[in-house]
Amino acid sequence: MIFEITDDMIEQIKNWDSCKPIDVSGAKFSYIFIPTAIGLVIQVECDVCKRKLKFCDDD
Repeated sequence: MIFEITDDMIEQIKNWDSCKPIDVSGAKFSYIFIPTAIGLVIQVECDVCKRKLKFCDDD
């Protein structure tokens, strides 16, 4: 199984993002890939504010 973030998803994440990173690396997202019987769910969690953005195969 291949886990990837598409260019369209990257654009949606950029539009959704409103937090400033709190560490020197600039990292602030956790990417969680959840394979299910009906498809793949991708969850992006902001480590700063804890908001979550979900993508499903049917998006």
